[in-house]
Amino acid sequence: MTDQLVHVENLTVAYPMADGAVFRAIDEFSMTVKRGQIVGVVGESGAGKSTIGKATLGLLDENAVIDTGGVMLDEVMVTRLEEHAFADIRGSKVGYIYQNPMTALNPVLTIGEQLIEAIEANTNKRGQDARAYAIDLLEQAEVPLPEERLSKYPHQLSGGLCQRIVFAIAISAKPDLIIADEPTTALDVTVQKAVLGTLVKLTRQENIAIILITHDMGVVAEMCDYVYVLRHGKLVEEGTTAQVLSNPSEPYSRELMAAIPRIDHKIERFAVPGGLGKAEDRKRAIDYLMSRKADAGVEGAPLLSVRNLSKTFAMKATALKAATDFKAVSDINFDVFPGETLGIVGESGSGKSTVGKMILGLHKPDPGYEITYKGHNIDDLKSKAQKLAHRQSLQCIFQDPYSSLNPRMTAGDNITYALRAHGVLSRAQARELSGDLMELVGLPRASARKMPHAFSGGERQRIGIARALSFRPDFIFCDEPTSALDVTVQAELLNLMKDLQEQLGLTLLFVSHDLAVVRQMCDRVMVMRAGEAVEIGACDKVLVAPEHEYTRGLLAAMPRFRPEEVA
Repeated sequence: MTDQLVHVENLTVAYPMADGAVFRAIDEFSMTVKRGQIVGVVGESGAGKSTIGKATLGLLDENAVIDTGGVMLDEVMVTRLEEHAFADIRGSKVGYIYQNPMTALNPVLTIGEQLIEAIEANTNKRGQDARAYAIDLLEQAEVPLPEERLSKYPHQLSGGLCQRIVFAIAISAKPDLIIADEPTTALDVTVQKAVLGTLVKLTRQENIAIILITHDMGVVAEMCDYVYVLRHGKLVEEGTTAQVLSNPSEPYSRELMAAIPRIDHKIERFAVPGGLGKAEDRKRAIDYLMSRKADAGVEGAPLLSVRNLSKTFAMKATALKAATDFKAVSDINFDVFPGETLGIVGESGSGKSTVGKMILGLHKPDPGYEITYKGHNIDDLKSKAQKLAHRQSLQCIFQDPYSSLNPRMTAGDNITYALRAHGVLSRAQARELSGDLMELVGLPRASARKMPHAFSGGERQRIGIARALSFRPDFIFCDEPTSALDVTVQAELLNLMKDLQEQLGLTLLFVSHDLAVVRQMCDRVMVMRAGEAVEIGACDKVLVAPEHEYTRGLLAAMPRFRPEEVA
């Protein structure tokens, strides 16, 4: 048996376009992966990273054409195989871990049904043997209460647990290769550390090779032996992890490194190109945004003050469990001052987003709370006009740019629809404003006529920012606004948000599981655990010299990008 498992030789994957042009998703790319090796494939969205994995498993779109080269898997040219031949490869020789575990798992089947189905399809285990092996796999993947989890559905488990279950399915047949496509994008640092540690342990035990597709350089630094850097389908640079991360030779690789947020020091701006719109349109948008009413409450007082904020959810009874109450948030107190950015960090389920939803009026807090905004208790707002002005002053940038926009409306209509619905703008005014705001967030004015599916994830998030700004808010709740974006797009958006905050005097409540992003964006940070605030203070203190043991644990679990320390 040869040590070389995968050999991609001069691979070109092209897609014919309707206008006769040809789009090359991968252009003359070559790569080698040895058994037991972890190879990182990095690059921004659209670089062609996922195309490599799909080509290996015969999952390319029907209109894809392999112009040159191919993929050799264990000395077999898999890119030339017929569809039926992949039955002996998918699952048994190659496992695939998708980016979103909630969409990778079937929502109408239990965890046990899905895991046992994979076991019976790819091994000789059946019946009770398959069930016992399923429990063993979940134990190996460090899933708590593995036997109980078999009867659960995906929506009943956290994202971290679902991702571990996807890992268990991927390794169920002990494949030679695992392709992990952004496996930790939406996971918090402690869950990420656990699932990656589990993956490395299991693959080392079985001498499994991994192709890790990711934009997280901290994960690359800690996991990968070798790295390939892609851009526009072409190989830009390759080398050992130490070579590429600590001393990149190509300008694009250096640009990628410069876009990565650091936890050890704060910078004013990321060194990435900033897409600015037309100066005239941007000025018109800024003038519109600055024309909002300047009612900021009492001078020197907090813009937002939260006291005794709690939220309890009633959990319905099931056949196995009586009805219970779940305390999602417990007695939270904090202030946010005008022009400040307060970060909220913590593990999944710590209550971060629930706090924001209560402030925005999307959840009703438990009795005994007090939320004061601009010096007024929000429960004292009685008239329709008062409530409308309050809601327009507080806006939200959502985590998922794919689902937060109406897919049946143009980008421009998404930005201004609510204003038109309230009679604030005429159709002509809305069209003018949407174009100005598109330019303000770095998108061409003409693209306001496009539908959301025609934009990349980063561009959709810019549209989401433009929509939030259209109400001329004083306060914006940012709920994981960059978690699904690659590092260069993330850096561009963080630069944009810093610029807009400085120009408009915006106040931000910034939720993120990425502590390095919080360090770069926030003035102060609140650390939450199981619904409680365990520590709050200046970022330079809390994220550098934390007092609470839980905060120290979060920082210890975070994958660090320190090119000067990469061995």
